[in-house]
Amino acid sequence: MKQELTKPQQITFDVTDRCQMKCVTCSKWKTVASDVMSKELTTQDWKNVLEKLHNWLGEGFWFCFSGGEPFLRPDIFEIAEHAHSLGIKVASMTNSFSIEHLYEKIVDSPIESLNLSLNAINNPIVHDISRGRDGSYAKTIAAIHELIRIRNQKHASLGINIATIMMPENLDEIIPLVEFVTKNKINGIMFQLMDDKESFHGYFYQKGCPTHTYKMPQMLRDEYKKMAKKATEIVDKLIEMKQAGHSIYNSYEQLNAMKVFFNNPDDILKEIICDVGTTNFAIDPYGDVRLCFNMLPVGNIKETLPEDIWINAESEKCRHLTKTCKMYCRMLNCNFKHNFANFNKSFIHKAKNKLVKILAGKL
Repeated sequence: MKQELTKPQQITFDVTDRCQMKCVTCSKWKTVASDVMSKELTTQDWKNVLEKLHNWLGEGFWFCFSGGEPFLRPDIFEIAEHAHSLGIKVASMTNSFSIEHLYEKIVDSPIESLNLSLNAINNPIVHDISRGRDGSYAKTIAAIHELIRIRNQKHASLGINIATIMMPENLDEIIPLVEFVTKNKINGIMFQLMDDKESFHGYFYQKGCPTHTYKMPQMLRDEYKKMAKKATEIVDKLIEMKQAGHSIYNSYEQLNAMKVFFNNPDDILKEIICDVGTTNFAIDPYGDVRLCFNMLPVGNIKETLPEDIWINAESEKCRHLTKTCKMYCRMLNCNFKHNFANFNKSFIHKAKNKLVKILAGKL
């Protein structure tokens, strides 16, 4: 019997492709503002989206503002207020580069959780190079401290979190970042594996990727291989720190899977069945809906009700295509917490045996 399709659990509003950064791990920054601003959904369009989702999903669900840089849209607070009025919970991401005039407004807003990107703590140059903008480290650190100060002063409840991409250049920064989070009473930190930068593309120029024929660029594969031994040791330390009470959001299962991935990404591809087609519902800046951010749109929210998009033929096709997908984004934080339920049951046992051999130098 075919399993009944449940409603999505991960709602994302990619409110803009525009971004001030030039991150080495992303290509959205190639978006030209003059090409897209008039094409983006309006404030009222996003309010209509919220009402449609509320009618379908009810109260209490979460969505996350993403992009691009969400705070490039001055109406983000108005959209968040409308969500709050409907009983919908709001989170957001930010690169922190242009929010210095918004600190108090962010703390006072209905945004309940804010993730700030930070790839280094001891070496500002490492962060700045990874983000492609000089001065981005200083702005991010200032934002963290000011948001904490204002939050504490107002006795507000804003969750302040750090999001870090693990890459060869910042491995020495990973443990100090956790210590920084603990010392400054930041709510937590989450680590993301770097992925193919072309996966994070501007939707205005590229609708999707040929996921069933995808091949990881050899340069990226070489990067994983280069960092494998050191990264594995660092992840072991992260597991110890998480057990000791440090607020690391990645699950133990994901951390263990990272070690296997670093040593051979294809092992993960074999062992995880991607299920974003049954959990994710992402709306891009132009109203197109995707169940997978790398696959083609399955409908447009301005033209069709979300519940009808969720069960239409294009969505069913997308769910089918996830079974033959050759991409590695199933390890990313937005996907892994759902995908872990679909691990091959013997994976952890096989992973531990393989890691013992790797560390013993037998593989």
